[in-house]
Amino acid sequence: MPWDATAHDVSTVMRMRCPDRLPEEACWQVLEQLATLSPVVQALPPSAALVELKGALRYHGADTRRLVKVLRVRTLSRLGVDVRGGIGPSIAVAATASDQIGPAGGVLAIGPAYVTEWLGPLPVEALHGIGTRQATALRGVRRDLAPSVNSYATQQ
Repeated sequence: MPWDATAHDVSTVMRMRCPDRLPEEACWQVLEQLATLSPVVQALPPSAALVELKGALRYHGADTRRLVKVLRVRTLSRLGVDVRGGIGPSIAVAATASDQIGPAGGVLAIGPAYVTEWLGPLPVEALHGIGTRQATALRGVRRDLAPSVNSYATQQ
C-alpha cells in the first residue's frame, strides 16, 4: 500500500529512528542532516526525532518517500548510518510505522486513507506507546477478542 504525499495532502509527520546503541555524537549528526530537509525537527533522545514534512514538500518539490530516501542516502554516505523513517498523518501512526521497520533501515509510509487498513491487523502491542501492562489490561477487558487493533475497534 504505497503512498506518496504531495503538498496538497494533509500535514505529514515522519518519525526517524537511528540504529540502537548509536553514539550520541552520531545521532546529533543525523539530526543535522534532518535539518537540511525540514526546519521543523524535534529530537527525541536518545535516538529518534519527529519531523514535520509539509513545508519540506513544497520547498524541495518532492514527495515524502523521496525525502526520506534522500535522508537515508545522505546518512549512509556521509555518516555510515542507516535510519528508519516512518511516515504518517499523525505522530502515533508515524511512530508505529517506524517501529515496524527492521534494523537494516528503510521507509514505511502510511497514507491517510490506509491508516485503518494498516493498523487493523497489528497486535495491540505494536501501537507506539502501548506497553505490556496496557496490552494485558486491554486483553483483560475483552478476553473473547483476538489481540489485534481491529478486533478492539470493531467491538467498541
